[in-house]
Amino acid sequence: MNYVRIFAGSTLALMVAISTTAAWGQMAPHSTGSVIGASGKANALDLDVAQKIADAWGEGKDASGAEAFQENGEIAMSQGDPRKAESYFEAAEHELLTLKRSMVAPPSSSIY
Repeated sequence: MNYVRIFAGSTLALMVAISTTAAWGQMAPHSTGSVIGASGKANALDLDVAQKIADAWGEGKDASGAEAFQENGEIAMSQGDPRKAESYFEAAEHELLTLKRSMVAPPSSSIY
């Protein structure tokens, strides 16, 4: 009789262990890779935009609008939203494409 109880208890424990493992497998997030991939893309866009902004300022262009978009993208990254960050970095790149020359240096003083 003891062998029957041990066998029944072991079988029950095995069934619980298997069902628990299956439940854990179903609860695991499946999109982890895409979030990591999006985060990597957003980081690359951030670096690219930062370089383009620095180049624009060096060329005498007013890149303040692009800087604002970049800052919003970095905020979105810090909040864990790489897709939103990507959209801000892409907006910054678009802004850089539409820049017009502006005066960066103060006007020189001339004596009349």
